[in-house]
Amino acid sequence: MIARDVLRLLALVDVSTAGRRVLDQLLYLSDPETGTAAISQNEMCSELGASKPTVNRGFKELRECGLAWSLADGLYQLHPLLTGGAVSSPVMPVPEIKAAEPGRFTEQRRARFAAQMANLAPTG
Repeated sequence: MIARDVLRLLALVDVSTAGRRVLDQLLYLSDPETGTAAISQNEMCSELGASKPTVNRGFKELRECGLAWSLADGLYQLHPLLTGGAVSSPVMPVPEIKAAEPGRFTEQRRARFAAQMANLAPTG
């Protein structure tokens, strides 16, 4: 389970729908001990029903914003904020997550951000 404050940070990370779908699949597959997910790009294409260029773009976006990166062919490390601190190596350099300022979002991205924030509103 990802903490609410991490979900708020994710709402500030500007990735495409493809990037978010790749991230969701990596989170689903992630090993709770290491925070890694093992899946080839071809398997990811099959899982998502998406083209290879779309999946490649999703992986690239995740790498560029610091949410996930490749350790080896078909093995990806998720940022420790997403895995409850789990990493494959205790000496691994961890990139900073590149979040955007909401004021710099496009109108479409602002609407998506507002919807994401509404979903995080306290319940009860």
